[in-house]
Amino acid sequence: MQESLFKYLAGLCDADGSLSFNFKRDQNRPDRYFYGLSLHLTAADAVDKNGFVASLPEATGFGTVSRYGAKKQFAAWIVAKRSDLEMLVPRLIKHMMLKARHWQWMLDHWRQHRGQGYSERTVSDQERVVLTAACKESRRTRVGPLKPRNHPAWGWLAGYLDGDGTYTHRENFAKTNGYWQLTSNVSAVAHINDICVLEFLQRSFGGIIVDQGQSDNVKVWRRALGYQNRDFALRFLPKLAKHSRLKRHKIEEMISYMRERTSRNNRPQRLSVPGPTG
Repeated sequence: MQESLFKYLAGLCDADGSLSFNFKRDQNRPDRYFYGLSLHLTAADAVDKNGFVASLPEATGFGTVSRYGAKKQFAAWIVAKRSDLEMLVPRLIKHMMLKARHWQWMLDHWRQHRGQGYSERTVSDQERVVLTAACKESRRTRVGPLKPRNHPAWGWLAGYLDGDGTYTHRENFAKTNGYWQLTSNVSAVAHINDICVLEFLQRSFGGIIVDQGQSDNVKVWRRALGYQNRDFALRFLPKLAKHSRLKRHKIEEMISYMRERTSRNNRPQRLSVPGPTG
């Protein structure tokens, strides 16, 4: 695997990946359980049209793929083998910007307890409850990268926006002035507890952070990519298209539109034409 793919997967896992504990039955002693750890990354076929997630076992050499849903429309990459986790998770954590500290805590906790056995009663009545509460608290409080970063890696950013980002590019007819108007931007959504990742994007690329609808618990970072931001967009978008696996087609559409219909001194032709009358 190239390092750029690890960076992309780190960004995608920051958005949509999960690392979770489980209790596995001891094959030699059926009445005993031991700690397990598994990584899950899921994508819907409607988004992952080229089957990127389904290709990960072959591309990385780690894990398996399971399909689920009424029409098997979701693919989940699952890595649960001890040797695979020891090779994969530390390399992802190194590049993660949101869940790195939490995943490192989980990895350390698993390493500390994985050889410890538990009875079935202990697992069901006590240890599972305690462990679940500890995981929730860690996810809430251990937010951010292991080391401060001044600027996101393009591979990580492409992965994160492929998961929690949206690329908007549409033309609307404005009745107020009778002209077509272009709406073009990139945005990312995060819970208020994870707002540090949106603030990191804002420091790096500008834009604004606003509430999502009427919810105070969900924030949105939005950066304009329209005509007035054309120069920035044509520097920004090609670097993401180079790494994106799930939304590359949308990014390339935006790049093509800007290159074909705009110039440094003139607005896009369609946007200067009055809309239909009547």
